[in-house]
Amino acid sequence: MRRARRWMPAMAVLVIAAGCSSDTDGDALADATSSGAASTTNPAPTPWDPCTIPNEAIERAGLNVDTKESGVFGRDQNGFKICGWESRPPSSKYYVRIFVGFETMDFVNDPSYFNRLEPVRVGTRDATQYQQLTADAGLNCGVAFVSGNELIRATIITGAGVGDPPYDPCTELNKVVAALDSELPT
Repeated sequence: MRRARRWMPAMAVLVIAAGCSSDTDGDALADATSSGAASTTNPAPTPWDPCTIPNEAIERAGLNVDTKESGVFGRDQNGFKICGWESRPPSSKYYVRIFVGFETMDFVNDPSYFNRLEPVRVGTRDATQYQQLTADAGLNCGVAFVSGNELIRATIITGAGVGDPPYDPCTELNKVVAALDSELPT
């Protein structure tokens, strides 16, 4: 019994000390993280957002500013910032999307996704025109070029209700991208 009485105060001191220790450590951690101290990790960079193109430029390119959609169904994909618009009424025959991501032209040169690669000049830029493997070349087209460390891709998708478009999709896409050239990163 004497032993128990001797150890009980010592155990109480340890329990109290342990409790204080964890509280003190917790407070110290909270103070260090909430003090606004600089973090050693930098946030990942994000690509330029094509939805920042001014509405006036979108209208000049023949697109409808009221149909702007950020992402695909509201979401960016595979590291690309995405924005799209329909052609201006009354035609509303096609949809143009611009994709911007930290990729190289190797992304478009991948034959498992793209084919019919062809060098073209779009506005002031040397670019590569392409087709997605599953796309109908008579209705859709894509063009891509590198700007700094970003790959900029644009696609045109003809609406399902347009059987035989009165335009060549690649020619129309290149015209739209050339009209937006001054708004795109250099």
